[in-house]
Amino acid sequence: MTKKATRFLADLKGNVDAWYAGRIDYAAFGARQRATWDAVREAGPVVEERVLRALRDQLPPAKRAS
Repeated sequence: MTKKATRFLADLKGNVDAWYAGRIDYAAFGARQRATWDAVREAGPVVEERVLRALRDQLPPAKRAS
């Protein structure tokens, strides 16, 4: 993974951690996430795909409906 993608993932996680810890409010959380995603998109499609793939890989497997 590129250094940029790794940095963006750390920024996203840091924002979530700060929100859950109560260090930032919802408005700050939204602004930080928006700024991070804007930077991800500006970094180009390769970096964006790596960030998205890394986030998808963290998701639990889908459950089949019975």
